[in-house]
Amino acid sequence: MISKVRKIPILRYAIIVCLIVVLFISAFYLYLYYRRAESVRYNVHQMILARESAAMIDNCLISLYSADNNSRLYGLTSDTKYFNQFSADINFVNKMIGQLNLKNQPASSKRGFQHLINEKTVKTESYTKLKLMSDSLLNSTGKISTIIEQAAATPVKVPVVRKYISEVKIDTIKPQVKPLRKKRFFGRVFDAFSARKSDELMQHQQELQKAPTVIEKRIATRVESRTIIPKEALVSRKRFQEIYQTNHRLRDSEQEILKINTNLIAQIIASLKEYKSAEQHYIASGKAELNDSLQDVVFKFKSLSGLIFIFLITMVIVILYNIWKIFRNEEEIISYSLDAEQYALSKSAFLASMSHEIRTPLNSVIGFSEQLSQSRLDETQKEQLEAISSSSRLLLDVVNEILDFSKFETGKMSFDNAPFVPHDSLEEVFNSLRLQAEHKGIRMEKELNLDEDICLKGDAFRLKQVVINLMSNAIKFTTEGKVVLRASITEGEKELRILHVAVQDSGLGISKENIPLIFGEFAQIVSAQQKASQKGTGLGLAISKKIVELQGGSISVSSEPGKGSVFTFHLPMERAEMIACRKKKPAGDLVAPDTLSGKHILVAEDNKLNVLLLTTILKKWNITFDVAEDGVQAFELFEAHYYDLVLTDIEMPELGGVELAGMIRKYQDIGKSYIPILALTANALKEDRDHYISAGMNGVILKPFSEQNLLDTINEALKDPMLLDERV
Repeated sequence: MISKVRKIPILRYAIIVCLIVVLFISAFYLYLYYRRAESVRYNVHQMILARESAAMIDNCLISLYSADNNSRLYGLTSDTKYFNQFSADINFVNKMIGQLNLKNQPASSKRGFQHLINEKTVKTESYTKLKLMSDSLLNSTGKISTIIEQAAATPVKVPVVRKYISEVKIDTIKPQVKPLRKKRFFGRVFDAFSARKSDELMQHQQELQKAPTVIEKRIATRVESRTIIPKEALVSRKRFQEIYQTNHRLRDSEQEILKINTNLIAQIIASLKEYKSAEQHYIASGKAELNDSLQDVVFKFKSLSGLIFIFLITMVIVILYNIWKIFRNEEEIISYSLDAEQYALSKSAFLASMSHEIRTPLNSVIGFSEQLSQSRLDETQKEQLEAISSSSRLLLDVVNEILDFSKFETGKMSFDNAPFVPHDSLEEVFNSLRLQAEHKGIRMEKELNLDEDICLKGDAFRLKQVVINLMSNAIKFTTEGKVVLRASITEGEKELRILHVAVQDSGLGISKENIPLIFGEFAQIVSAQQKASQKGTGLGLAISKKIVELQGGSISVSSEPGKGSVFTFHLPMERAEMIACRKKKPAGDLVAPDTLSGKHILVAEDNKLNVLLLTTILKKWNITFDVAEDGVQAFELFEAHYYDLVLTDIEMPELGGVELAGMIRKYQDIGKSYIPILALTANALKEDRDHYISAGMNGVILKPFSEQNLLDTINEALKDPMLLDERV
C-alpha cells in the first residue's frame, strides 16, 4: 500500500505537465490565428480604403460638373464669384487626384493635364476681357439705337429748285419697324453670344434698307423736296458692324474655351476611369485573395479544431482516469490512515497495557529494594541490592520512554502550565545524576546564571525529563573529562522569558553526517554504541526534541568527533509571581509522622506483592488499615467502618476502582461520601488520570512509587483534598 501511495505525486505531476502542454498548444494556436486575423483585418482595411477612394472619385466628378457650370455662369454673367468657385473646384479636383496616387501615371499625361488647366485659365481671362468689351459695346449700341429711332421718326426735308415749271412733291413712306422684344439682362447677354442675335440684327437692317418708297406728285410750285438721312445713321451702321465682328470673335473665343473645357474634363474623366478600373481590379483581386485566405483559414481552423477536439477529449479521458486513480489512491490513503490510526491506538493501548503489566511487578521490585536499603546489609548485599535497584530503574526508564513515544504518536502528549522555579528543577536534576557520573570518574560542573527567585510557568517535569535525557547521554558517551550544565534566562517578546539550557561533554563526539540522524526515532550510531557502556532505546533525543518543539522551543547540537558535543535548547515560558512558587513546597517537607500516625486507611488491592509492600510502609508509620481484594469487598468495609482515606487499585475483579469511587461519592452518608480517595495505578497516560479525577478521586499514585511519594500524597490528601496534586 505504501508503494501505491508514493505514486500519487507522480500522477499529479503528469497531470500538471499535460496541462502545461495544453496551455502552450493553445497559446500557439491563438498566436497562429491571431496572425491570420491580422491579415484578414489588413485586407478589410484595404477594401475600406478602396471604398473611400471610390467616394473621392465621386466627389471629383461632382466637383467637375460644378466647375463646368460655374465656368458657363461666369461666361454669361462675368461675375467673379463664379470664377472663384470654378478655381476652387478645379483645385479641389487636382488635390483629390493627387491623393488618389496619380504618381503612377506617365509624366506626359501629367504635363498634358497641367497644360490644359493653364490654357483654360488663359483663355478664361481672355474671354473675360472680351466679355467686358462686348458689354461696353452693347451699352453704346443701346444708346445709338435710341438716337437712330428718333432720327428715323423725323426725317429732314431739303428743298431743290428745278428749271421746270411743274412742281413735284416726293414723300418717302417707310414701313413701321417692329421693335425687338425687350429682354432681361441675362437674356441679352445670352443673345449677344449666340448666332441668332447677329441674324436678327442683320435682318432688321435689311428691312430698313428695302422699305418701299411712296412718291406723291403734287402740283404746287416748282420747288422739289428730298429726304436726307443724317450722318449719325452712317456712324450707327458702322458701329453695328463692329459689334457684329466683336460678337463673332467672342463667340469663337467661347467656343474655343468650351472645347478646351471639354477636352480637360474628358481627359480628367478618362484618368479617373483608368484609376477606377485599376481600383476595381485591385478590389476584385483583393476580394479573391481574401476569399481564398478565408477559405484556407476556415479549412485549417476546422482541421486544427478537430485535432484539438480529439486532443482535448483524450486529455479529458486521461484527466478523468487520473482523477479516478487519485480518488482510489485517496481512498486507500484514508483507509491506510484509518488503519494506521487504529494501529497507533492499538499500539498505544498495548503499550499502556504493557506499561501497566511491567510497572506492577516493578513496583514491588523497586519498593522492596528501597525497604531493603533501609535495613542493615553487608557490602555484598548492598552491591547486589544496588544492582537490582539500578536494573529496575533502567527498566522503568525504558518503559517511560516507550510510553512517551506512544503518546507523541497518538497526539496525547500534554503539558502542564504551573508555576515553578527553574533553578530548583535544574539543581535537582544535577544532584540526581552526580552519583552516576562519579561512578564513571567524570566531573560534573554547573553554571546556572539565573536567580533562585525567578518563577516561571511551564511543565517542570518535562523540563527535567529533557535535561535528564541530555545529561544521561553525555555521561553515557563520555569516558573521561567532564559534563557541564549551563543555564540562563533572557527577555523575550511581551511577558515571555526564554530559558537557555546547554549540556556540554568531552566525550566521543558526533560526525557531521550523523548529526541529522541523532534526533530520529530509534536512531543509534553504531560506532558510539559500541564504545558506550550501555545501550538505550534510541528514543531519548527524539522525545526530547518533540517535548521542546511542542512547547514552542528549539533544540540543536554542535559536535566534533573526539572533542565532545554541546546540546542546546531554548524554551519560551511565561513569568509568574514568586508567591505562586512558594506555595509549592518540596514534597519531603510535607511528611509529618505525627500527623500520619493513628490514621485509619482502607486499601483495595488485588496484588498480594503490592499489598505486602503497602503493609510494610504503613506499619512503619503507625498507620492502621484494612485490606480488600476487590471493589465489592472494599465497599462493604467502607459501609461498615469509618476511614480517613481510601487507597484503591484501578483494575480489580468484580468492581474496579473507578466504580468504587463513584459508589462512595453517591453514598447516602454525606460525611462519609467526602472521604479522600487516592488511585493506585500503573496507567501512566494523562487521559487515564483525568478520567480518575473526574470520577471523584482526589489524586493518583503512579506505580512504581517510592515510600516518600506515597507518604507525601497521603499527607497532602489528608490536609486539603481539594488542592491535591497528581503524583507521578
